[in-house]
Formats: sequence, structure tokens, C-alpha cells
Amino acid sequence: MNRVRPVAVVAAMMPFARRVKAVFAAFVNTLLLALALSGAAAIVLPQDAEAARCTQNASGWSCTHTKQYNYYWCGGYYIPRAVRWQVPEGTPPAGGWPVAFYFAGTQPTDYNHAFDRDYGEAYGMEYEPQIIRELLDAPNGGKKYAVIVADPPATYGWVQAWHTNTVSPYSASCDAQFFPDFFAEIKGGSYGAASQYNMNKRYAYGISSGGFNSSRMAVTYNSGTGNANTWKALGIVAASYATCSYSCGTIPTLPTNHPPTKFWHGQNDGIVPISTMYAYFNKLVQGAFTTQKLENPGGHALTVDNLGTSGIKAWFDQY
Repeated sequence: MNRVRPVAVVAAMMPFARRVKAVFAAFVNTLLLALALSGAAAIVLPQDAEAARCTQNASGWSCTHTKQYNYYWCGGYYIPRAVRWQVPEGTPPAGGWPVAFYFAGTQPTDYNHAFDRDYGEAYGMEYEPQIIRELLDAPNGGKKYAVIVADPPATYGWVQAWHTNTVSPYSASCDAQFFPDFFAEIKGGSYGAASQYNMNKRYAYGISSGGFNSSRMAVTYNSGTGNANTWKALGIVAASYATCSYSCGTIPTLPTNHPPTKFWHGQNDGIVPISTMYAYFNKLVQGAFTTQKLENPGGHALTVDNLGTSGIKAWFDQY
């Protein structure tokens, strides 16, 4: 049997390899000459793109995140509350990432969450991770935001809802105990390096119970040491003023530093009628505060209006 000697094969291939190398070198030289003649100063090699925090599959959208528990005192008990958070890829800007706080609506206790939703979920929840994607990844440009999502307190057995309009006085609520501790924990490094967050540039948005709680940030947490004038804009979906619910009575005098606020509301919302939103919107208009509203023909839900040029990130980017 004749054996093929590897050395002989390699030797036979060398002239061919030299010819390929020569052809490639000639091509590169021709390309460089063409660029030089056309006035191109240099070839710019592509840089590695920053990885996206959020991805899409056949079921829906999801975003990577960290979950941990924020312990705090409420009613003499030391209790945990789940918090999920993520920061954008890349280096934070000077002063840190602006921080977007999302307040979810009434939901089952620590069950499904805003960082991972399937298409077709009730109340437009499929848009929650898509909004987070715009904030974290900025696929259409503009600013990037750290996103922090704390669970509402367990209020009705296995159901969570914010206390902003369910406990009176608010100072007796678990939320009134939670938020000062929560903000201090962020500033103290419990959610990664404190320097990555710009807690002087906070933004709040939410739907339903979480929308009322977004208003609470302007009413209660935009004054005092460490909080004064830190909330730059609010996004309120299917909700209204901090103490309203199905309807609104008299809305008190608004704080003079009330941040710019945009409302998204369904004209056929049977849970929080659009008239409830108008009570807050009109109060802002009367006080010459910056405000906008965007109505849709639907009901009590997030919609595609919360994305893109009409959406929450686009509103925050202005401030």
C-alpha cells in the first residue's frame, strides 16, 4: 500500500498557499490605494457593540436583572421586600446613570414581574420589559437609565398593592417606612456601587396602583434632606393623583417643585375612569406645571403608546 507522506503534501501545497497570499496582498494594496486616492484618511475597524440587556423570543421579551430582598421595619416587624434591578451596559456617565423606578400595578405576591413577560398578557403587561428595554438599551438613541423595580407591599393576602391610596394616614403605612430605607440602601451600595446611580436624577413611572404611587414620589419624596428636587419627570398610566382611586375628590395644592408629568389613559377604562386622570391633569394645567396626556380607545392597560416617540423613555429624555 502506498502511503502519502505528510511532508510531501505540505510541500506540494506551499506554492498554492504562496499564490493565495500574493493575491490577497495585491487586493489589500489596491484597496488602500483606492482609499488614498479618494481622500479617505484611514480604515475604521468595527468596534464591539455593547451587549443588549434585553432579548426577544417567540414568547415575548425578557431582560437580565438581579433580584434581592430589601429588609426594613414595618409595624414592629423586620420584613423583606423583593427588588429587581439592572444597569445599562457600558460606562456610566459622569455622576452615574439616571434612575428610572417602575411601580407595578396590583399583582400576585412576587409572581410574574416586569423584566420577563409573554405576549398577550392581561392589562398590556407584555409592554413592561419592552419599556425597560428602551430605558436600559436605548435602541433608538437618547439617554440610558438604570431601572429599579421594587415589589408593592403584600396588602390583600397574596396580592400586592401600593399603600399610597389605601392606608390613611400615609405615614402609618409600610410604604412610608420602606421608601426612606430603600433610597438609603441604594445610596449606600446595597444595589451595586453607589457611584453608578445618579440619585439626583430620578424618574418614576407606573400603571394603576403603581401610577398613583408614581404621583406619591412628587408629593412626599421630592423634598427634605437627600430627596429635594431629585424627581425629574413622572409617567402615569391608568392612574391619577397619589390619594385618588376610582375617583378623585379635591386634590390639594400641589408642591411648587412638582416634576413634569405625562399621562397615558384609556378612554374606556372601567377600573380608573379617565375622568379621574383629568382631575389631576387639570390641576397641573391650572398650576402652570408641565404636563401632557395621551388618550387611547382602550381600557386599563399599557399600550404601544408607551413605547417609542410617544412613550415613557421619550418623555423622560426631555428632562
